[in-house]
Amino acid sequence: MVFLLEIVTPQRVAYTDRISAVSVPTPGGAIGVLPKHVELFTVLGEGEVKITVNGKELYMAIGGGFMEVTREKVSLLVSRAVHADELNEKSIREAQARARQIVAGKAKGDEMATAQAILRRSILEMNVLRRRTGRQIPHTPVMQSVN
Repeated sequence: MVFLLEIVTPQRVAYTDRISAVSVPTPGGAIGVLPKHVELFTVLGEGEVKITVNGKELYMAIGGGFMEVTREKVSLLVSRAVHADELNEKSIREAQARARQIVAGKAKGDEMATAQAILRRSILEMNVLRRRTGRQIPHTPVMQSVN
């Protein structure tokens, strides 16, 4: 059995296909959806989406948003969605390094919040990239913010 999944951002339809399962991040933990799931509306957190289609797993990194599950389909309305194959390791590492410098420099206010958001996003994207490549990409530990 399959159902329709649509992942939509303000900029584009990031994904649409008939799938057999999806796992999404919520503030309370991951939720898995299978065919004939009970109708549901929930908040999504920033994180990884795992899509199972034709026996294969696909991964995407998403920003926060909402999920609606109906009898006909599952819709994810999110702030951003990036396919694993759209990710570039070099760009992610460069963004991560810049963000770490800002955090280490003890920036304040908006600058610190932006750097921490970039750092979280880059770590998430590296995790998704690891899953796509199936190889071990060296993990860089997360720096704790200094308040």
